[in-house]
Amino acid sequence: MNYRTFFTRAMALAAVVVLAGCAARTDCTQALELADEAARGQQPPGAWIDRVDAACSDAAMERWTSGVAGQCAPVFGFHAALSGAERPEACAGAGFDSAWNLGEMIAGMRNEVEEIERRLADDSISPETRRDLEQRRMVIGRDLPQIEALARMDGYLPPAEVPDSD
Repeated sequence: MNYRTFFTRAMALAAVVVLAGCAARTDCTQALELADEAARGQQPPGAWIDRVDAACSDAAMERWTSGVAGQCAPVFGFHAALSGAERPEACAGAGFDSAWNLGEMIAGMRNEVEEIERRLADDSISPETRRDLEQRRMVIGRDLPQIEALARMDGYLPPAEVPDSD
């Protein structure tokens, strides 16, 4: 066997393997730059995260969060409260407090709807309890979109999707 031919083929195979490995790895540079830009502009994640490759979304969100958290930006307060994060002691002020309270209110209402749905799935609840739960779900269904609209007007949530009028 010719060692030169064997060595050439082995090197070619190694190059193919290395290139395939590099191609399989996702480059998140653009996603991180987009997250940095969004943090500087204090844009909510909904305004930019859909332009990020799914493989990079966690890293991009971490980058955005670290960018807006250090500024105690209201948009950070809103999204931290919405996700159930611990309130940072260092962040205070009217804008941050207002955003935090709005995020916390929306999260609470969404969680309450989930709890109501879970309880309504139980066939053993009394008719009175079922009626009370359905009424509460109706009230939240009326109020939650209005509160989310306030968050949209403040720029914390992206615009609502309007259904087609077909």
